[in-house]
Amino acid sequence: MIMFLKYFSNIKYYLLIIVFFSIELSAQQLVFDNHITLSSGTEGFGRPRVALLSNNSPIVVFRKNSTPKTLRMVKWNGSSFTNPIDIISQNIVPSSQDGPEIATKGDTIYIVFTSNFPVHPSIFMVKSFDGGISFSDTIRVSENQPPQICRMSNISIDNSGNPIVSYMKYNLNFSDPKQMVRTSNDYGITFNNAVNASINASAEPCECCKSSLVVEDTNIFLLFRKNDNNIRNSHVAKSDNNGATFDLVNEIDDYDWVLNSCPTSVSKGVVFEDSLLIVKKSGATGNNEVVLTSVAKSNLEYSYNRNIDFIPNVIQRNPEISNNKDSIFIVWEDNRHAFYDCYLSYSLNGVANLSNGIRFTDSLTFGSKYLPHLVFNNGNVHLVYVDDFDNSIKYVRAYFSNTTSIFELVESKNRKLNFDILGRKNINSKLNYLIKK
Repeated sequence: MIMFLKYFSNIKYYLLIIVFFSIELSAQQLVFDNHITLSSGTEGFGRPRVALLSNNSPIVVFRKNSTPKTLRMVKWNGSSFTNPIDIISQNIVPSSQDGPEIATKGDTIYIVFTSNFPVHPSIFMVKSFDGGISFSDTIRVSENQPPQICRMSNISIDNSGNPIVSYMKYNLNFSDPKQMVRTSNDYGITFNNAVNASINASAEPCECCKSSLVVEDTNIFLLFRKNDNNIRNSHVAKSDNNGATFDLVNEIDDYDWVLNSCPTSVSKGVVFEDSLLIVKKSGATGNNEVVLTSVAKSNLEYSYNRNIDFIPNVIQRNPEISNNKDSIFIVWEDNRHAFYDCYLSYSLNGVANLSNGIRFTDSLTFGSKYLPHLVFNNGNVHLVYVDDFDNSIKYVRAYFSNTTSIFELVESKNRKLNFDILGRKNINSKLNYLIKK
């Protein structure tokens, strides 16, 4: 009996250790609705972006690249998606390689894109304050004088509902690239002076790399790449004064990615507690990987770079991220099955519990699926992608069915962390990784 009590006591002791190093997960099954074709063929199927309006109903914007080129929109009307409609006039010809990008707040919608109208590539915006029932005339965002080339725009929205736009600016011969940011205080009627947000980087920004924005209160974070003799590492610049200046900048890679071509994937980020969570593509280790990075909002120091779903000799690209508090959803495309397809990783309990990749595209069609995008809110994940089988844009909603609660060890999955064994720029730590879950 005494021996049994000692054994039982030891068991309780080890169970307490396990519980101490574990987190409680809500064991929920992710359920996918039927896939819906939003647009196909001559209706357009270029680069879909999804966002939510005030009633959490999805709106999707995309390009029609065939003549006449235009930007189009569909939105949920409560029971189905509307037919595609044009949101710009036909004389404003959008670029077939860039955009659109969308930001929403309630029923306010801002959409930015690049057009060669009237002569040189420039950044334009349309907006709606009635949930997409009507849109404004086209508004030029980038400067017009002196003549310059502006392209690769992105957009976010501040707490007051004003647009914030980033874009790349060049001289007319595509020299002297700069990552610019313009803010507005009157809902896009006018824009403040453009600010060079990459000015404090140690080298010029990557000339063919699109930036993105994360906005929280008066803080604006610009995510971009630098080109230092073909070293194209990821950086973050910060403004703490509503975009007047970007005084702080930091590199957020462990290894140098040397590349003499363009890494087309855009780094994307969200606010997560006291940090930014950033998803990006990196080929620095010789494998084209989608990597998740945690960056402190205060000083832009990063605490880890980690793979989301590491597969050797597979090309992963075009990651996107959405979250609500500690519920995190990430999508990307990769060619693990020879052709490109789209995958989803998620956690309802922080970074440490992210799942491996789940294929979420239509299994009834054969061939490549690519350019995934998503938004998560109110328990629903809204996903869009391009289906190469029928040249279509497809939408699918995912949600969770509740089951029981279980305990799962933080270290129950084998994660590949990008440690630099030589100590180069290595501020990763396994302790940081666990703490930042």
